[in-house]
Amino acid sequence: MIDFRYHIVSLIAVFLALALGLFLGSTTLQSTVTHNLQNQAHHVNSLNRQLNDNFDAAKGELGQANAFTDAVEPYAVSERLLGQSVAVIAAPGVDDGQTKALVKTLDESGATITADVSLEAAFLDPTQDAELGALAQEIKLPGRRLPHGRGALAASAVLADALLTKPGRPAISRGRVDAALASLVQGKFISVSGTPASHPGELAVLLVPAANTSQSTVATNAENTVLLGLAADLRAASRATVLAGPTPGRGGDTGALSAARADAALSKTVSTVSIEPDAGVVPHVAGNPAAGRIAVVLGLASGLTGTVGSYGLEQTPPLPTPSPTP
Repeated sequence: MIDFRYHIVSLIAVFLALALGLFLGSTTLQSTVTHNLQNQAHHVNSLNRQLNDNFDAAKGELGQANAFTDAVEPYAVSERLLGQSVAVIAAPGVDDGQTKALVKTLDESGATITADVSLEAAFLDPTQDAELGALAQEIKLPGRRLPHGRGALAASAVLADALLTKPGRPAISRGRVDAALASLVQGKFISVSGTPASHPGELAVLLVPAANTSQSTVATNAENTVLLGLAADLRAASRATVLAGPTPGRGGDTGALSAARADAALSKTVSTVSIEPDAGVVPHVAGNPAAGRIAVVLGLASGLTGTVGSYGLEQTPPLPTPSPTP
């Protein structure tokens, strides 16, 4: 007959064996999982180092490419606009350094800068629109019918009349031009850099900023309406006009450059150029603004022959086909 103590010892042995099996199994499993995790971590770290090395190499190559383009820029634009006159207009939000760099490139192309005008924030401010519209009616040319709607659209037409001319348009006295610009400056709607030339320009460049993601879609669309209206007025008063701004994101954005490219009518008369890189695609990497400035010059030169296009590093072709220099 089996003693009761034998059952107790047997049960204890079973539980001890079970506990030992669980301990050994968990230890083995833990070792396997830890080993796998360590291998994965080493792989991720290795891949990260490789990607960083590739990024640094690409950044260095891009820097060299930018240096090369900067060096080539004066030769690429030399005499492309020899004897031409250009008015440069910058919208609110455009960096002053960008405008100065473009003016320098235009000068290297042989062009004469007849105006360097910056629109102030009040030009696009809806609360200032009624005052701007009333001022536009006061300084408009005799017999000129200004567009209805926003005062900024009427002022855009006046500004284009004051800054530009082309064969077949009535001549405007310098005194009337100076008075119109002085009124807009006094009203803090525009600012003028340097001394305006004694004659209007025949070509125009409108610089626009990147999309303002902090404001509403309604406000952005309202500003784009004014800027695209100004671009159309500049083109109507000139022989050729280029609208230039930062490169849109891969999915597009709500900026004036994207809006201009999407406008079926405007895109047939006004060339567009992405003059700055897309920081959203390659952050912390300097782009190639010199290439954009070259595209602006060649875009104006092509415009003189009636060619209109959309240019920039993300466009095909990135540049208009250069015509022979004079």
